[in-house]
Amino acid sequence: MGDFQPPAYRAVHTVARYFPEDCGGIQMRLSELLPLLTRYGISSKIAAAHAQSSSTTYVHKDIEVFRYPAVPQPPAEPNHGAFPHAGFEQFAHWLSEQQAELYHQHQWTPSCGLPHLRYAKQLGLKTIVSIRLPQAICQRQTLMLNGTEPCDGKIDVARCTQCCEPIAQALPATAMHLFAQLPAAMWAQLPLPASLYAPTAIPNQKVAPFRALSTPAFIEARRRSLLEMAEQADRIIMLSELLRDMFIRNGVPKDKLVMVRTGLPEYVPTVTASRRRTEGPLKVVFLGRWNRTKGIHILVDAVERLPESVPIELSIHGVPNDEHYEREVRASISDSSRIRIKPQLQRDSLADQLSQYDVLAAPAQWFDVRPMVVLEGHACKLPVLGSNMGGIPELINDGVDGLLLPPSDPQAWADALAKLACDRAYLEQLQQGIRPVRRMQAEAADMAQVYQSLLGQPSLAAAMSA
Repeated sequence: MGDFQPPAYRAVHTVARYFPEDCGGIQMRLSELLPLLTRYGISSKIAAAHAQSSSTTYVHKDIEVFRYPAVPQPPAEPNHGAFPHAGFEQFAHWLSEQQAELYHQHQWTPSCGLPHLRYAKQLGLKTIVSIRLPQAICQRQTLMLNGTEPCDGKIDVARCTQCCEPIAQALPATAMHLFAQLPAAMWAQLPLPASLYAPTAIPNQKVAPFRALSTPAFIEARRRSLLEMAEQADRIIMLSELLRDMFIRNGVPKDKLVMVRTGLPEYVPTVTASRRRTEGPLKVVFLGRWNRTKGIHILVDAVERLPESVPIELSIHGVPNDEHYEREVRASISDSSRIRIKPQLQRDSLADQLSQYDVLAAPAQWFDVRPMVVLEGHACKLPVLGSNMGGIPELINDGVDGLLLPPSDPQAWADALAKLACDRAYLEQLQQGIRPVRRMQAEAADMAQVYQSLLGQPSLAAAMSA
């Protein structure tokens, strides 16, 4: 690196919430990425909504955090905050005072959405949006057509309405396209029940006809918001090639889309040698939320289908999320001796804890854009069995470092588990096929390069390595 000193630039990063609140992977990853960007001369501040009536500022892990009010909680539709929420003016005032060069929005929600991006663009900032979830193009939020098969991601008012509300299947397409033209502002002002905003139908016959009327308008609002995102953002960061293709299919210009794949932070050190076990049961591990989209029920069903002669043990390290779903799965395995429910694993000892297992399973039932659990498994030399959908096929080399399986076919999962349990040589072959995973330092370098290209500067990564 020599005496090279990178120029100083200021970036504002926005999210829908932030620590010390209970947060998810988006916030966790952001908190780990920002310190790495300082190496490239990029200082950062965070702006995040909160359910308070006034704004506040504090420091979290050496990063200044501004919390702006979003109360009352803005409705879920029309899509992604097409209309400014209450308290938006406090966000706008704060942003106008920051003298930042870069504005990077990491979520696409009613409290961190289109108005925020619009205003940053009006201020003349270079604007970036990262797409970490599929809801920017999917009303159902899963990219699962009718909840049963992967979707091609094309926003179509009639098809998407019928996917979200089955009662709409009785309506002609012309009627749904007519409903889609109802002004979004009208729906925003109406005191609608929360059930109308649900991504999919709920058992309420009184609400269903109104959902059939409102859903087309919400889908059209989603489409228009996506295209305005493309106008207002200088760059849109994509984590998945397949999702990138879907954005293009919906009219987003190719030159706005940039691939920056996430990398694994150092909390999981690279394991250089796999543990070879030639006896005992195949030890399978699941890490993730208790949520139907994570597919725990598929994994449980697969294990239950195996004859007792197949030596296998499944450990579920679930993260609390959907209590109803968790109770449902727990009840289905109450008398199983081969399935164990264990506490959530801690990040700082993940490698040591995963060393107990032979295989990691990721039976996603939705478009998981870039699941970090696959990188965590590979970093610990565990082959990964994953659903053949979403971003998972971009992380697993089928038959080399894991297996890609039909998402909703428990028999296919059972067959794969049986093969690994009974053929340890094949398991070892998959272990040997695992290559080093991408790290967050590489992600930070790529992100810095995106920033520099927008600011008309040469690549800092190249200059620093010279």
